[in-house]
Amino acid sequence: AAIGNNLNQTARKVNSGQWSSGDRVQVVAALMAIERELRSLRQVVREHGARDDS
Repeated sequence: AAIGNNLNQTARKVNSGQWSSGDRVQVVAALMAIERELRSLRQVVREHGARDDS
């Protein structure tokens, strides 16, 4: 739930116009990069299972 709240706060800030266009582009680009990484991690877990090698 905390991650969802943080994303909502970020979305509100991006959409509020309080940040410059450049800042908004950087935030959206960072969020897109995070999304790509999460997709990649999900794929690895699907392929190899959720092993705990610790």
